[in-house]
Amino acid sequence: MRFQHTLPRLLALLWFATLLSGCGSKSATPTPVTPTFPSTPTVPAPTFTAAPLPTTPLPTFTPYPSPTPYLGFAGWLDANLPALMERHQVAGVAVALIHDGELAWSQGYGFADRAAGIPVTPDTIFQVASISKSVSAWGVMRLVETGKLVVDAPVGQYLTRWQLPPSEFDHGEVTIYRLLSHTAGLSLPSYAGFESGQLLPSLEESLSGTTGDEDGVRVILEPGSEYSYSGGGYTVLQLVIEEVSGETFADFMRREVLEPLQMEHSGFEWTPEMQALTATAYDADGQPLPNYLFTAQAAAGLYATAPDLARFVAAGLPGSGSEQAGQDVLLPETIELMYQPAPATNGGYGLGYSSYTLLDGTRVVYHGGHNRGWEARFEAAPEKGTGIVILTNSDAGADLIMDVINVWENCVVICGCF
Repeated sequence: MRFQHTLPRLLALLWFATLLSGCGSKSATPTPVTPTFPSTPTVPAPTFTAAPLPTTPLPTFTPYPSPTPYLGFAGWLDANLPALMERHQVAGVAVALIHDGELAWSQGYGFADRAAGIPVTPDTIFQVASISKSVSAWGVMRLVETGKLVVDAPVGQYLTRWQLPPSEFDHGEVTIYRLLSHTAGLSLPSYAGFESGQLLPSLEESLSGTTGDEDGVRVILEPGSEYSYSGGGYTVLQLVIEEVSGETFADFMRREVLEPLQMEHSGFEWTPEMQALTATAYDADGQPLPNYLFTAQAAAGLYATAPDLARFVAAGLPGSGSEQAGQDVLLPETIELMYQPAPATNGGYGLGYSSYTLLDGTRVVYHGGHNRGWEARFEAAPEKGTGIVILTNSDAGADLIMDVINVWENCVVICGCF
């Protein structure tokens, strides 16, 4: 998971300058400045051989007036997403939109399986990779709210099946809060996964690194000193949930989080029922990939549909009327704590959520995900009750996702012109 960087966003916005020309803005429009150049350059212009241009033209902005803003943006997606998919060579995409704190719309585009000609629909299941961490964080905070965990307590006091290996650092400073915010100083940023035919290591074997397929989890930085993204830290939290609840992680999450939020087609176990609806993953060249499995479910193992993930995102937003964030799973105060950037994260990461501020001052919370053959992202503006989920079954999906996100942020969140 990477923080939002200014330069890539500015470069992306340059590409969208003409697309957004009809979007408008609620702020004052600056007076354009026309640059002047000498009639004859003093230095000859350099020559180069340009790369072939894509055969598919860039999407052009066309307003889709609608009394309901999300329907206008849905019209833009219908008109432009197929061209973006061809441009970026992405097999399939599922999108869901959140309006007034509720799932409002969802649609699939392209193919869940190219060879079989199976289309993506709202019921298509995707791996959502590191977005698993946001959902898993709800499970941890559920145990905090019920008094079974103390968020600032050392994690070691909840563990009996495995302990962090000795290091030069004080393990008493490795707390639940710091594990959630990637400030505990732990190793192992990500997991590659295992092919379906391989025997998955146990949770203890994964944490210890005894199988040789993955490194073990250990303390490599002073806890609390800096942000260092650690999928391994969420695997430790997975073990905490199992030890404290007495259930498997997947069972606990289904009962305490997924079912209450009506995420009926999602889960941390790839069941036979889910397998029939799961898309095929593709690499950046469009070649099919195996469906890699994970012992580290809390860090990378969630399967979900776009509507289900939108229900999760919407649960963290205040709804229309008097409905509060949390939807009886977590308290609104807990949700706000999770959104707030933690110390040592440079204002960028809370408890399971990244965040940043748009140019108009709007706060956005988000998380992305990448597993082999899958790219995913959600964003939400809590104060505006709006959000978006984009899931793809392709290693080439990241650029497409950011193309769509840039339009959504500027034309839905900032100026509200859809």
